[in-house]
Amino acid sequence: MSTVQDLRRELERAQHAINTLVRTQVAHGLAQQFFTESQPYKVQPELAAMLHDGLLSQSSFIQKPPQLLEFYQWLLAAMDTPRSILEIGVKGGGSTALWKTLFPTALVIGMDIKLRPWLTAQPSEDGVVYLKGDQTDIARLREIAAAHGPFDLVIDDGSHVTDHQETTLRALLPTVRPGGFYVVEDTHASVKQSEARGLEFGTDIWGDFTVAVMQKLRRAPCEPASPGLWLGIDLAPRIGELIIARQVLAIRAKARG
Repeated sequence: MSTVQDLRRELERAQHAINTLVRTQVAHGLAQQFFTESQPYKVQPELAAMLHDGLLSQSSFIQKPPQLLEFYQWLLAAMDTPRSILEIGVKGGGSTALWKTLFPTALVIGMDIKLRPWLTAQPSEDGVVYLKGDQTDIARLREIAAAHGPFDLVIDDGSHVTDHQETTLRALLPTVRPGGFYVVEDTHASVKQSEARGLEFGTDIWGDFTVAVMQKLRRAPCEPASPGLWLGIDLAPRIGELIIARQVLAIRAKARG
């Protein structure tokens, strides 16, 4: 006779299977809708019912808003088809499933400090390689880069804490192929009010970083006076282009020569 613990484990296995199936199918079937609609799965009666009943986690769906995905459409059109993508901060795997759908031949790596249970199967159901890791752990970042890099696209959608973003950028920008992109999402996090979530994102550095990189790219003097300026000065030799959009910036790795 089944115990309560057995039934609970069976329920968890069923929930993980549902999240895996729906996540991969939504990435295929609703992929284009995410580029124009916010949370299109909520208007699908069957998916909405599963979300309401707790059988399905919202984290299994793509969390990026349409304006950000539009930015990625433009960005990806400006580069060759990526062969390798690393995304830091994957939640339930919705966006990594999307990248794999769009670029089926690419190696897609998803790293998170706490992987959802349905992402721990080996191999994964969606063809993505999911790895556990802390974005402030430089040794772990270098280990992943050595095993799976260099990368054509690195996306930092992790903690959004300024110090964490800086650490990750310093560690991983050198692992981006010349002409590839390093993207920092949610650059507005440190300047917005976050009292409701009780989060502290740290000092904003991206304005000063942008100024420093611009000054270096146009060979103008720049007096270092803040962490953002120092970061820009230090990394400018590796930067070919800096692209700024709403709440996100993209760094194009400088081509050799």
